Amino acid sequence: MKPKTNLAPSRKPNLKIKLDSTIIQPNHIPLLASWIDRKYSYYNNKNIPYDFKLLYHSGRDGYDAASFHRNCDNKGATIWVAKVQGSTQLIGGYNPLDWNGYGPKYTTDSFLFNFTDGNNISTAKLGYVKKPNEAIYCYNNQGPHMGYFYCKGNNEWANNDRNDTCYPNIAIPSLNFRVENYEVFQIIKK
Repeated sequence: MKPKTNLAPSRKPNLKIKLDSTIIQPNHIPLLASWIDRKYSYYNNKNIPYDFKLLYHSGRDGYDAASFHRNCDNKGATIWVAKVQGSTQLIGGYNPLDWNGYGPKYTTDSFLFNFTDGNNISTAKLGYVKKPNEAIYCYNNQGPHMGYFYCKGNNEWANNDRNDTCYPNIAIPSLNFRVENYEVFQIIKK
């Protein structure tokens, strides 16, 4: 069962949420935290059980895969968020494991998300993994790789899951596209 995505938490930024990001806003955090825990109701700004620590920003740290892995390997659970070039669309994913190693990793807890308008959290779409044995892939020459959706190691991305094999179709661009920036946050239990 999926949490409802049509009910949005408060749109007013809460200064109590510390967030070092140029892509997402504090009002995204209760929603993302609720999805991590598969909650059917949303956390509010006061009861979020996680800190979101910025590990990597492509504009600051470099778009190459080596920079991604240098900053994100061996950090445990992460959420990455990317802004699709030429739009307000935000896409991203949750990896409850880590990005180090080589090849596929099994999990039933990963998900992809899409804010068709990143300025409006009520446009959120969510898809939990359908094929756990191909949920996460780790390759030194690529950035985040979830199912058949991956960063080619620069600002070029690919979504080759035409049959919605690993994750449901949530309107992430298909085939090849570019992102303006992407960020990776370590998810730390409070």
